[in-house]
Amino acid sequence: MKKWSKLSAGGLGFLIAVSRFLWVQNKDIYTREVTYESPKIPKSFNNFKITQVSDFHNTYYGRGGKHLLKKVKDTTPDIILVTGDLIDRRTPNEARGIKMLKNLMEIAPCYYVTGNHEAFYKNFLGIYEKILNTGVHNASIHDFKITRGKDAITITGIHDLRVLGDLETNPSIFSDYDKMLEDRFKNLNDNFTVLLAHRPEEFERYSKYPVDLIFSGHAHGGQIRLPVVKGLYAPDQGILPTYTEGTHTLNDSTLLVSRGLGNSRFPWRVFNKPEIISVTLKSK
Repeated sequence: MKKWSKLSAGGLGFLIAVSRFLWVQNKDIYTREVTYESPKIPKSFNNFKITQVSDFHNTYYGRGGKHLLKKVKDTTPDIILVTGDLIDRRTPNEARGIKMLKNLMEIAPCYYVTGNHEAFYKNFLGIYEKILNTGVHNASIHDFKITRGKDAITITGIHDLRVLGDLETNPSIFSDYDKMLEDRFKNLNDNFTVLLAHRPEEFERYSKYPVDLIFSGHAHGGQIRLPVVKGLYAPDQGILPTYTEGTHTLNDSTLLVSRGLGNSRFPWRVFNKPEIISVTLKSK
């Protein structure tokens, strides 16, 4: 009987330890700090701060999202970029994502682009309208100029390609997406340009245009990360994906990939804490 009690206590202790580990892995938000230097950044924008919030997926971060909001406030952003999947198409609690966006807008001006979960939602037009009714800057279809004195930088973005239809049933979707990119970016000026684009795997497409700094998410850090091999799986990239986190360069563009904040079909992160990214611009 005593032996059984010891085994039961040991098993209970193990379950508690595993539960605590998974809780920390999925709720302890990491702030990744990046310094980005470029001769295209005007001197008046030296030390301008950008915070990225991606792939929220209606995730619970304390009452009213207080834990996430504190993390964002602590970065003292000049602007906040919300790079898609604010809501999750599999969960009914869309109000949490909308409320989070409103709260973020009280910290700093927010710029938003759609993710595949908004596009694949049961009522895309309905959720899209609710998001835009918050007053967020809709970079999916508009360019925005931020000015300081006579200087300016440009914030732009692109809809997630899922807005164009189902990848499996619409074989022309990528040619349609190329046209969308061309229409959006053919008239970009010479300003330092920041692009919001949900999917990092389309980096090659984005880098064909005069965009300097690209913010993406979608990959959830590869969901489970291991030493050496890093992320194991990402949507639309498959096993051992290339773009799951960190900084990447191609042509004259730099891509920052956020691990995001929430989960979707697979409910747990392992060695892959949720993150926000805080970027400080430096004039070179």
